Amino acid sequence: MLNGIRQIFGKEMSRILRDKKMVFSVFLLPVIIMVVLLTIINSLAGQMQSDIEEHTPIVWMQNEPDSFEAFLASSGMEYDVRTVASDSDRAKAEDQILNGEADLLIEFPADFDELVAGFQEGDQVPQVKTYYNPSENYSSQAYQEISVGMLESYRQTLLAGRVGNPDAITVFTVNSDNDEMVIQDDEKASGQALGMMLPYFITILLFAGAMGIGTDMIAGEKERGTMASLLVAPVKRSAIVLGKVFALMVVSGISSIIYVAGMVVCTPFMMDSMTGMDEALNLSLKADQIVMLGLLLVALAFLYSAVVALISVFAKTTKEASSYIMPVYMVVLVAGLLTMFRMGDGSPWDYYIPFYNSAIALQAILSHDLTISQYLVTLVETLALGGILTVLIARAFNNEKVMAL
Repeated sequence: MLNGIRQIFGKEMSRILRDKKMVFSVFLLPVIIMVVLLTIINSLAGQMQSDIEEHTPIVWMQNEPDSFEAFLASSGMEYDVRTVASDSDRAKAEDQILNGEADLLIEFPADFDELVAGFQEGDQVPQVKTYYNPSENYSSQAYQEISVGMLESYRQTLLAGRVGNPDAITVFTVNSDNDEMVIQDDEKASGQALGMMLPYFITILLFAGAMGIGTDMIAGEKERGTMASLLVAPVKRSAIVLGKVFALMVVSGISSIIYVAGMVVCTPFMMDSMTGMDEALNLSLKADQIVMLGLLLVALAFLYSAVVALISVFAKTTKEASSYIMPVYMVVLVAGLLTMFRMGDGSPWDYYIPFYNSAIALQAILSHDLTISQYLVTLVETLALGGILTVLIARAFNNEKVMAL
């Protein structure tokens, strides 16, 4: 039995590793594509940010007071200021903001300076209105910079002119000089950042690797006619099953490790481009985390290989097997995707849901939130399910009707 498993395992591994095209397409091509895509994303995001920063905001002003004009001049900021002098100008300004040709419209009340200077208790507080287009990057940036930032500084300047010392009416400030307000574990924060994406990529890449090779190992041999000669060889069919499943598990496991290594290297660049994080991700896995990740990846590779192999047994061709496997692949994809939007600790019963439990366990390992009981439930269930499917594959191999499909 063991000798038969070893023979089939060696045959499959030799066939895969000697095929340079297959080695490149399975192990290297996905990593190259991922690195290229992330490099392009990072480059485009950097160019977009630079473009926004270098853009001179186009700002329409209605009833602009002299004090604000002087304030803008003293601020040193560069703006393309246009004046709304009529109803047609107002309509033009709104149309340009709608079409992305202008960025912001600021409407001051008529005689704004006089209203501020002559303000008495009980008078209506003058209101400055701003209009922008949140679907335009330039407009959103102008709103944050001018409407939120510049106008607030202008308000503080006017307040200082009114009361002499604005600090006299400032009851308290919030974190004005608190440089240590962030209290967090940097490793855990980095783990959570990686945990948003890595479980998703690990699960789909593991399954995709098993799917790409597994369909050829069984359905492909049936299609080429080599399966019939293999079944009459002096090797137990259960040994054939285990040899193929173990070979598929090893190949998909190796490919997943390569993909994950590539993701870990590229993720800091992707996070920087997506979130604007300046600090580098600081993730260092402890020995127990590495062991837990390794065992879980082995269990996942075993389960996914068994799933792919079982489905391939009932297909005549690799194309037919791929079509049968696609619905299961979608389930795995959704299970990994859900981890990106999972908040809090979730329900304890989540760790009993096949496929989904492994994805959230991977996430919890990276963020240091997984308990031993949750891990054991996930690991044991994944291995048990893979074992059950392997038994079903062996029974299918012993069914002449199934193998004659």
